[in-house]
Amino acid sequence: MSDTDNGRQATRRALLATGAGTVAGLSGCLGGGGTSGSEGTTTGTVESSAPFRNKTLRFSTWSGTNATVFREEIKPKYEEKTGGTLEIVPGWSEILAKIRSAPADSPPYDLTVTGDRQHYVGLQSDLWAQIDFDQLDNAGAIKDNLLREDPVSVPLAYGVMCYAYDEETIGFDPGPWSDLTSKAEDAALPGSFFTNSLQMASIVSQEMEFDQELYSPDGHDAIFQTLKEIDTSTFYTGAQDMWTSIDQGIANLGQYFFAYSLKKSQNTESMDIGLHVPDETTGYIDDYHLVRGTDRRDMAHDFLDFMLTPEMQTTYAQNFNMGMANPEADYPDATLENVPLDNEALQSISFLEWADVAQYSETLSERFNELKSNV
Repeated sequence: MSDTDNGRQATRRALLATGAGTVAGLSGCLGGGGTSGSEGTTTGTVESSAPFRNKTLRFSTWSGTNATVFREEIKPKYEEKTGGTLEIVPGWSEILAKIRSAPADSPPYDLTVTGDRQHYVGLQSDLWAQIDFDQLDNAGAIKDNLLREDPVSVPLAYGVMCYAYDEETIGFDPGPWSDLTSKAEDAALPGSFFTNSLQMASIVSQEMEFDQELYSPDGHDAIFQTLKEIDTSTFYTGAQDMWTSIDQGIANLGQYFFAYSLKKSQNTESMDIGLHVPDETTGYIDDYHLVRGTDRRDMAHDFLDFMLTPEMQTTYAQNFNMGMANPEADYPDATLENVPLDNEALQSISFLEWADVAQYSETLSERFNELKSNV
């Protein structure tokens, strides 16, 4: 599937621009597919006390705390409800590679999480099956700003990036991301997932509105000029790399995900970790995809619907400080104080739209690698 063939482009920016951010609008373009599978057909609320007895759903999600929450908090509840088995498969960058290398009719997972780039690349490679939103009783509750234009993924949660810093050595109280260019010294910025740094710099730059510099060649120079103005001691390759840099005094602050940073701060004794989420910040959405070739479509739809209930959204939220797709979720204080939660507040978060930046990605990557080489 070429970029031209994929006219849907799968962007939230396009969806919101047309005012089409409703699941009802999405479900109308699905047709009647998506319900066949070896386990039979179930729609809506399942009446049987054990509708998926002796069935296993292979569910791939992010490694680390995210996978732990699913394994320890969500898996037992779903298995008790359905009689089936939820197999949690942690992963990161290898998710797409494992799907590609598997036979088309025998995927390694039935449902998988993706980041924005993985979502886009998977679309181009026909790795996703359509989601039948008519099978999701709770889909109508999903916050509009989290939806994509195409019906091949369901958002369950989202997170934001924050300042994570050594309280003893930072030397100032972090505010907006622009403080990186005027107050910060020895910052650790994302290096391997370079678009996180570019999104942040596009917010700081005043060349265009909010993050629009990233999506136009006319704004790219402003992004890189902003990054050059930051006293960056390292571009980290992974979370542990960033934390080690701060612990060893190479950096005194980093740009990282709030939920993961909070968990780190609660389990670290070697330093006092402070956290701050700017009013305008970058973020990510955990979209879950039905993998092509799965024979567990009905069980997958049932699990997604289960995860969208207020009860399970609250369970997720209480154990990991992310925002939830369902506005009826209840949150711990740390989330209430730091994460934008209502649909309007989500407009202050820059969610990457890889489909809109893909044509520039090679050039942006080359420029970013050159920038890193000079640090």
